[in-house]
Amino acid sequence: MARMRSITRADLEQKASRLPPDFTLAIERASLGQGDSHSQLEPALRILTQHSNMKPHLDNGMNQNGIYYNTDYFRLYLAFDQFQKVFAQLFPRELVTEPDTDRDKERNANMKAYRACIEPLLTETNWAAFRRNIVVGERMVQLTTLVGQGLVLMTKELSGSKLHLTFTNNEWDDFIAWLVDPKSSEELKALQSKFATCHWFKDNGDVVVQPTTTTISPLTGAAISLLSNVTC
Repeated sequence: MARMRSITRADLEQKASRLPPDFTLAIERASLGQGDSHSQLEPALRILTQHSNMKPHLDNGMNQNGIYYNTDYFRLYLAFDQFQKVFAQLFPRELVTEPDTDRDKERNANMKAYRACIEPLLTETNWAAFRRNIVVGERMVQLTTLVGQGLVLMTKELSGSKLHLTFTNNEWDDFIAWLVDPKSSEELKALQSKFATCHWFKDNGDVVVQPTTTTISPLTGAAISLLSNVTC
């Protein structure tokens, strides 16, 4: 939470400026394939495994084994969510629906149903790592839904490993519940003012080109880039 509070809009603007010009948060949309149910599932499964098998980035200087960026986790979960919705449409009897109090039980049961389809295609990772990355991606999506997608720019300050190791599932649920509690509304509004999606990404997932003005600091004589006061 402290890292989310301390980062500035100017910091985020600098991070956004480093994204490739063709970058997008969007993923390929899957349509149902032709043939039997397994063939119809193939497009969504292919997109999911493409994201699952992506290798860590090695040119970041943060970890010699490489890391995944927050944007990777975010898009991985979008691909997984797309897959599970298609799976539910094609194989409804293989899934379990539990009361809201048993979300972990439901998730674990349904993962067993998905495993036979997904695990044989994990050529660059394994099932345990895949599940861990899905948990991180889900938390990233939940958090960006509340505060805005600008959060995905904070890989260095709020990495996927921090999101995974800092919270148990119950602790994460408590944190989200605290964030949406009316008593925390001022805290939430402050975060939204920095991370709101409209400041950083378009509806189609493309990067917003940041409008800036340049001024000269009277104290240092240095040129300073200032974010325009954009209102969502």
